[in-house]
Amino acid sequence: MEKMKRKRAKSNRGVEENTLAILESFCSYDSSHVHDDRLAFLEAVRSSSIVSENGCQPTSKMMEAIFGIMREEKSLELIMFSYRLLCEIEKHFPRVYLLNGDAEQGSCTKPAELVVFEEAWSPFAVVPDGGSSHKHVAEKGLKEPLNAADFHLLLASLTEGVDETDSSETKLELLAKMILFQYLITALQADFLPRNQAFLANSNWVCLRESFINKLMGSRTINYKGLVKDCLDALCVPFTRMDHDSEPGENISSSLLDSSDLALSLSLPEVEKHTVQAVRKLLVMMMELDSSRKKADTQSLTTRIDSPRTPVIDLIVDELSYSKDMISRFLQAFDVPELKLEIISQYLQKYTAKPSTRNRKSKCPDDALVTGILKVFLNSTSAKAIVKKLGAEAVQVLLAHTFQACMSIANDKLLEIYDFKEDAGSTPLGQICKNVISSFTTLKETDESMQILAFGKEAIFTAATILSTAS
Repeated sequence: MEKMKRKRAKSNRGVEENTLAILESFCSYDSSHVHDDRLAFLEAVRSSSIVSENGCQPTSKMMEAIFGIMREEKSLELIMFSYRLLCEIEKHFPRVYLLNGDAEQGSCTKPAELVVFEEAWSPFAVVPDGGSSHKHVAEKGLKEPLNAADFHLLLASLTEGVDETDSSETKLELLAKMILFQYLITALQADFLPRNQAFLANSNWVCLRESFINKLMGSRTINYKGLVKDCLDALCVPFTRMDHDSEPGENISSSLLDSSDLALSLSLPEVEKHTVQAVRKLLVMMMELDSSRKKADTQSLTTRIDSPRTPVIDLIVDELSYSKDMISRFLQAFDVPELKLEIISQYLQKYTAKPSTRNRKSKCPDDALVTGILKVFLNSTSAKAIVKKLGAEAVQVLLAHTFQACMSIANDKLLEIYDFKEDAGSTPLGQICKNVISSFTTLKETDESMQILAFGKEAIFTAATILSTAS
């Protein structure tokens, strides 16, 4: 692998010199050719690395230049072009990947080997805690990689948002931040997923400890709980405070239709949607890392280097308990079924009576995940208590989202999280449908004046339809 890296670097030296020569006017901001020069540079890099049949990996200097162009916030075209190019390079030239030594022989007897190019360029600065300059993202060189504090500041800045009265410059600045965040999440995923897969297969905790996401979560330069809270805010609060129910372009003024701002105004809602997806991916990665870390703890693979931290799900549940008006928006935005069910389960446990302590010799098993959730609503006493503590609206939202999540999970997976009682002609989802209808009936019986929300009525109708179709 070392020889491959030296050969690659040598062959790229000429490409680097030729492509970077295009950017000689980079610092001449008065030049009318700067925009065209940067486009030409990006095209040249793409041609030499992606389009070419024997494309070579861009050098660190070339990557820095592309990264700097994306963060310049001067042109929508340049921001989007450089972003797409960076993502293509991530896909074609991964820094971390799994290699199966027996793949060529068609055998999989050997476990996949994790390959890491330590010297490859990265948008993240790997520095020891305390070595950070603590500068704001905007105050650092645009080509410089971001550290943990920069990343947190970037995430927090997304929720500042814009509205229709803001200038084009302000809107473009927000769009550039969202695009930067999306790329950083792409890079985090590309680094984390193969490492996590290798850990689950080989119990190699060291490789996962070195992941960017683990270093980010463990950095003392950020407020870890604040990072999770900012993720929730980003999921639940629109960045662009405009009419999200209208069709793209519907509310654009006639004067704007003739201006160069049209592309920006049309792009913002779509970029925002993908940014919310990126925030969701970040939360999922953090939860998966917590799960793998828990496994490493049980296998005594962690050491004092791995400082303890509160699981992300616990922090989410605490935040939702503190801000109850966020529950509906969060569950609507966070559409990862099994993790959503885990969050709902832990959230309900905070407001339900704790089970009596069991004898050590007791073999009574705990309820499965979905069974435990539905049991709260099926029992009139616990249903009445939970409605009193949370309110009728929040309870209906929790129940409806539980059903929605179950519908998104395959039957074989449902068997793992639901205590299925075999019955002729019945399926796990069929039994859940019956329990959901019964749960709403129980809620209504606890308070006859309770109004069933539209979301709840939709859940009842869907459950009844599934049952009638199956019968």
